[in-house]
Amino acid sequence: MKDSDFPGRSALYLFQSFNALSYSIVLGSPIVLFTTWLGGGSEAVGMVTAIMPFLTIMQIPSTKYIPKWGYRRVMLAGWTARTMMLLGIVFLPFFREIWSSTLLIGTLVFCLFSWSFLRGMTNASWLPWIRALVPEERRGRYFAGEQRYIQLMTLIILIFSGVILGREPNAWRFSLLFLISFATGITSLRFLSRIPSPPVPKEEHIKDSLLKTILEVLRHKNYRQFLYFALIWTVANAGFDAFSVLFLKREAGMAEREILWLGAVGSVGMISVLFFAGGFSDKWGSRPVMKICLGGTVVCQLVWVFLAQGYFPISPPVMIPLYLVFGCVRATIWIANWRLTLISVPRSASMVALALYSTSSGILAGATPLAWGFVLDRIPVNFLSPFGYYFLFAALLNLLAFLILMRVQEDNAKHTLNVALALFQQPMRSILQMIGYSPKSEETAGNNGSYPERALDAADTRAEKSDNCSGRS
Repeated sequence: MKDSDFPGRSALYLFQSFNALSYSIVLGSPIVLFTTWLGGGSEAVGMVTAIMPFLTIMQIPSTKYIPKWGYRRVMLAGWTARTMMLLGIVFLPFFREIWSSTLLIGTLVFCLFSWSFLRGMTNASWLPWIRALVPEERRGRYFAGEQRYIQLMTLIILIFSGVILGREPNAWRFSLLFLISFATGITSLRFLSRIPSPPVPKEEHIKDSLLKTILEVLRHKNYRQFLYFALIWTVANAGFDAFSVLFLKREAGMAEREILWLGAVGSVGMISVLFFAGGFSDKWGSRPVMKICLGGTVVCQLVWVFLAQGYFPISPPVMIPLYLVFGCVRATIWIANWRLTLISVPRSASMVALALYSTSSGILAGATPLAWGFVLDRIPVNFLSPFGYYFLFAALLNLLAFLILMRVQEDNAKHTLNVALALFQQPMRSILQMIGYSPKSEETAGNNGSYPERALDAADTRAEKSDNCSGRS
C-alpha cells in the first residue's frame, strides 16, 4: 500500500513496531516471568494481567475531550506519560534481596497501574483515528500489515528476551529487558508525532450527556449483538497467554528461555498468515472468517486440556505445531474482529460506541484473569486438573461465542462453507503458482483448466451469488 493511497502509512507502521517492542515486554510473557521471579504465584499473575484491561474504563470519560484536543495531541500526551512510568520497573529488580515479595509485587502493581491508567485515558482516540485515516475497503489489509510489524517485533523481543534472561535470570538481566522496553517506547513517540491528524468529524462531538449518548448507541440492534459476541469472546480468551505460561512454568517445569521461544514460534505462525489474511477478510467478509477461526481456537484449546491432563506429552513435536497453528488462528481472528468492529459501530457517536466496546471488553478482560488467579489454586483435583478446567472453560465459551456471532449482520459477507473452501484451496493455488504449474494442458478438456482452478472459480461464483442480507450464513 502506497503512502499516496494511505496518508501516514509509514509513520503508523513504524509507531506500531516500536510500540510493540515496548509493550510486548510489559504486557507479555516477560512480565509474567518477572512476577514469578519476584515470588508471586497465580494470584499475583492474575492481578498483574488484569490491571491494563480494567483501566480501559478510563476511555469513556475521555471521549468528551478528544474532539476538542484532536486525535494526535491526546495520544502523544498519554503515550509520553505512560512510557515514563516504566522507569520504576527498570530499577525494581535490584530490590529483590532487600524488600519482601509482598512489597515487590505491590510496587510492580503500582507501576503497571500508573502505566495502564495513562494508557486508558488516551487510547479512546486510537480506533476513531484509524477509522478516519483508512478507507473501509483497505482496513483488512491495513490491520494485517500492522500485525505483521507487531508480530515481527514481538518475535524479535521474545528471542532476545530468552537470550537476555538465560536459564538463570538475575536482577541485571530483568533490568536490561525493561530498559529496552522504555527506550523503544520513547522511540515510538517520534513516529506517533508524524501521523496525520484529520479533524474530528462533527458527528463525533458529544452534544448530550454521556449517559444519554451511551443509551442511544445501545439502541442499535446489530451493535448490541456484536457487543454480546465480543464480551463472551473476551471472557473466553482473556489471560490465556499468562496462564498457559504459568502452566508451562509451574506444572511442566519448563525454563523461562524455552517458554519465551515457544512464544516466538507462535509469532512466526502469526506473521506467516498475515500476508494474505487481511486481503482475504476484505474480499470474503469478517464474520465467516471469524467463525472458521473460532472453530480452530476451540480445537487448539482442547489440545491444551489434553496437555493439562497428561494425555499428550509436553514436548517439541506437540508444542511447536500447537503454537504455530494457534498463532495463525489468533492473528486472523484479530484482524477480522477489528474490521467487524469498525463496521458494526453506528455512524453517529461512533467514538463513544468504540470506547464502550473497549471499556466493557476491557473490564471483563481484567476480571477474568483476576478471578482465575484466585480460583485456580483452590480448585480440587478430581475429574480434571485445575488447568484442565481452565482450558476447557475457555473452549466452551469460544463455542458459545461462535453461536452468538451467527446473529451479527455484515453486508456483503459470503457463506462460511464457500469461504472455508477458498481458504483451504488458497495454499494450493500459491503452491501451483510458485512451481510455475499451468492449469491448462492438452490432457484436460480444452480451456476448462485444472480441477483446483475450476474449484476455486466455482467457490468464487457461489460466494458472489450468495444472499446474505439476513446476516446469517
